[in-house]
Amino acid sequence: MRIKNELAVDKILDCAKEEFMEKGFKGASMRIIAEKAGYTTGMVYARFSDKSQLFKELVGEAADKLFDYFSQSEDDFAELPPEQQHKEMHTYVDSKVDVMIDIIYDNFDAFKLIVCKSAGSGYEYYIDKMIDIETANTVRFIDTLNRAGIKMNEVRADLSHMLSSAMFNGIFEVVAHDLPREEARGYIKQVQDFFNAGWDKLLGLPTDWQSSIK
Repeated sequence: MRIKNELAVDKILDCAKEEFMEKGFKGASMRIIAEKAGYTTGMVYARFSDKSQLFKELVGEAADKLFDYFSQSEDDFAELPPEQQHKEMHTYVDSKVDVMIDIIYDNFDAFKLIVCKSAGSGYEYYIDKMIDIETANTVRFIDTLNRAGIKMNEVRADLSHMLSSAMFNGIFEVVAHDLPREEARGYIKQVQDFFNAGWDKLLGLPTDWQSSIK
């Protein structure tokens, strides 16, 4: 049998999730969370120092799992030879995004809180941090290929950031709109196809370039 303290923590977290989902991080109240859980405010504060800690407890593990997977995927791609990066620039990303979708949907409530309810919390700029990594790696990718003699058009960092922002926010729209997992997968595949074609145009690649390097 689980000890009393663990059961109390579970109850508080359940009520905190309900409060955050209803009012967002900024509007949530530790007092209301305590009342819903059936405990005193002091008892809640004895277990969680503030609502930031409560929010982190609800989303932190899932957020770290997705962010770490994304960051490692970017690093692994950067270690590939330039010729392989060129050949697999779309297929590599597509496969990694597919895994990211499963991480999101395996932890859907956590990402619902991050995407829709995190304003004012330490996770308010979670997606922006991913966008910054994507932007930096896009600039690096273009430079790496050009130095290897694989001609790519230069793309300004600010334009790359705007496009990365549009793509990532588009991907996370599936959470905001509560799309079922497989419907979300199809939607995100269309988003990727759109941006892949656009990047090919910006980088100066012919429409049939992939077939020519197989």
